[in-house]
Amino acid sequence: MFPTRIFTSPTVSEQSSWLQALKGKTAGADVFSALAKKAPSKKTLTKPFALSKEYVTKRWGRGQAAATPLQPTRVQPLVQEVPGVSAAMALRQKALHAAVASGDLVLTKDGCGGAYLLCDDDEAPIAIFKPRDEEFMAPHNPRGYVSHGAVLGESLHPTRKGFRVGNGALREVAAFMLDAAYEHFSGVPVTSLVTAPIGTTWKEGSVQAFVPSESSAEDMGTRQFSVHDVHKIAILDLRLFNTDRHAGNILLQSTNDKTTKYKMVPIDHGLTLPSYQHLDGATFDWLHWPQAKFPLSAAAIAHVQSLDTTRDAILLRSLGLPEDCILTMQISTMLLQKAVAAGYSLYDIGMLVQRDGLGDLPSQLEDVPHVVFTGRQRAQSDTV
Repeated sequence: MFPTRIFTSPTVSEQSSWLQALKGKTAGADVFSALAKKAPSKKTLTKPFALSKEYVTKRWGRGQAAATPLQPTRVQPLVQEVPGVSAAMALRQKALHAAVASGDLVLTKDGCGGAYLLCDDDEAPIAIFKPRDEEFMAPHNPRGYVSHGAVLGESLHPTRKGFRVGNGALREVAAFMLDAAYEHFSGVPVTSLVTAPIGTTWKEGSVQAFVPSESSAEDMGTRQFSVHDVHKIAILDLRLFNTDRHAGNILLQSTNDKTTKYKMVPIDHGLTLPSYQHLDGATFDWLHWPQAKFPLSAAAIAHVQSLDTTRDAILLRSLGLPEDCILTMQISTMLLQKAVAAGYSLYDIGMLVQRDGLGDLPSQLEDVPHVVFTGRQRAQSDTV
């Protein structure tokens, strides 16, 4: 059985009152009231979701139902049913072959962590490999950004609250999978996990399809960007609570489209989905771009409303992300859906999430988890 959704869809009036309370810094009790008004009474599952044999057979089986034990229902592998997985597996195989065939890999010039360009037999770039133990502040970072004694996946990140050292690879994959689940709306390049050799050492990390580009967004004026592309990236960043969206990790591809000169491709998602206890680091460069204040298109609105936090939470659990980070996705998605339904622009929503100015004062969103959990605890104690 699927886990219960943390938040349910409110009425339009509830959406408006909730957002006005949040945007106007109304007392936290009002915010909680709007959030929890229709919260289900059942407790949300906290353990990783497990598919039973019966469920798999019923949900994913193909062909006619079994007439006898000698005629079992044919069950296709789940991997073929999850959007993006087939492409990720194909990329992993190509990357592994390229890493083994090339011998010593060469470190790229840019970035704070280890990143290596993988090429095919014809020396054409196919992917970027980022080992976990070479991520920013990981033990073997080749650029000097090292946290000595850090344990991958366990040690708290020394400079990024809400993260653990070496877990950026999981988030890179999570960003792709969450985007692939909705027909690649935001255009995150194919990403997978792989264990590949660097010299004589085999390392685990993320591998992302190489994206040929003319430049990054930091090299162009914002007038060159289409409203559609800015919006698709902004929606992704709000879903994932991106703490590192800057113009340098948005690639620009030349296009023949008459409406825009460039197609924007978002990359570098290793610093998304922090713990819900640290919602203080959202960073959205697009907040300063005029496109963020434009109304959303009908297609963008439909995409936002189609987001399913229950399904997305199951996907994130399958990747091994902890519950406190999954809750961040649920909170962020809920906010995005309520705000869009009430007619807010992505600029308005981003201003609720990102801290103002120097970042000394909490954002409007930061009080929500505390208010929700405090209110639920009170509600539960009243029923005991």
